[in-house]
Amino acid sequence: MVFAYPYQGVPCYLINLGQYAAQQVSLTTPDGSAYQSPQGVGPNQSLVAFVAICTHQLTYPTPRISLLRYASSSSEIAQQAKRIVCCAHGSVFDPVQGARQVAGPAPNALLPVMLSHDIDTDRLTATGTVGEDFFQRFFKAYKGDLIERFGPGGYRQPVSAHTRTIPLSQFSAQVPAC
Repeated sequence: MVFAYPYQGVPCYLINLGQYAAQQVSLTTPDGSAYQSPQGVGPNQSLVAFVAICTHQLTYPTPRISLLRYASSSSEIAQQAKRIVCCAHGSVFDPVQGARQVAGPAPNALLPVMLSHDIDTDRLTATGTVGEDFFQRFFKAYKGDLIERFGPGGYRQPVSAHTRTIPLSQFSAQVPAC
């Protein structure tokens, strides 16, 4: 699933790992700050979320195409199922281990989105991220594209209390199976 967080112009992935519980891993942001990846939430601790922007060259899903995708089955690049792959340059990330980079040129893991889950209402809430400098780098690199989609400054607007999640296949017209 795709959703915007913490800003309207920042795409994120919400992934249900199924029977796998996310592990807590020590990682670093692109600016070198250390953090612990959040554990999964939900009934099986299997719901995780990550900023859907590759840390290599900022590839991200757009309405036209998504070269960054969750590979639920094995692929040539992913080498095994349940990996996030960047078809642009071949980086592979393991969402069970905090979206840690396991192959390719990406220098860092995908940035985490911290989640909380209310058992009584089955409500999922995004509660934070890391790597504010990374978002600013992304905004600078794709300013023209983001203004075209969101209007001047619209891409920098914080997400309101509710955001919509949609399947990647409905968000992007093309999702190559790399």
